[in-house]
Amino acid sequence: MGLLKSIVKDLTKPLVNNVKGKVGEIKVDNQLNPLLFGKVEHRQINNLILVDDMGKSHQIDHIEIRENGIFCIETKNYKGWIFGSENQQNWTQTLFNEKHQFLNPIKQNKSHIYHLSQALGGKYKINSIIVFAQNNADKVDVPYVINLSDLKSYLKKFDNGVHYSIEEMDEIYTLIQEAQIKMSNRIHVENIHKTQDEIKEGICPRCGAKLVERKGKSGTFIGCSNYPNCKYTMKK
Repeated sequence: MGLLKSIVKDLTKPLVNNVKGKVGEIKVDNQLNPLLFGKVEHRQINNLILVDDMGKSHQIDHIEIRENGIFCIETKNYKGWIFGSENQQNWTQTLFNEKHQFLNPIKQNKSHIYHLSQALGGKYKINSIIVFAQNNADKVDVPYVINLSDLKSYLKKFDNGVHYSIEEMDEIYTLIQEAQIKMSNRIHVENIHKTQDEIKEGICPRCGAKLVERKGKSGTFIGCSNYPNCKYTMKK
């Protein structure tokens, strides 16, 4: 019976994770589009899929376009305490005295921003936000890794000197919409697995060049041989 339970759990895990992710994205959408008060002039795109020159797909949870910036939002709906830093390859979820690791969402979102910037012709600065829908990001000391409850105030107070007109916001929105590709979730997941296999084989997932060992201030790491044209890195 234990073996059967384990098999069922493995088979249903992707579906459960997908549902949890969708619930988190709905919570973020509700913050960005309140029913009653706090509405602002903005343009929003959800679940955008971009395909790069190598045929790989990249799914972005939310893109928020406001007068004070363009925001690429990655949503996480993990329970428990979350621990991680900006440069770690993996972060840790602590739940019921168990620890589980997951890919650093900052690095994940950097890749999204890179491809989104390509779609916009490198004309606009794109800001990263990582939102934890369970409001459990307090242990992560990174300014743009925030709780869901802080999302509205973070966006409102954000100021890096940018101010877009309504016409510019419309232009940005149109460019992004024109760049997106219609793709099923199954094909997107297959693309993710293909990318993971290529990384294991030493191929840069961003440009297809060879991954090589490099040395930096923080020690040895893996980077793209096409640097500085490609700045992809990962922990050794």
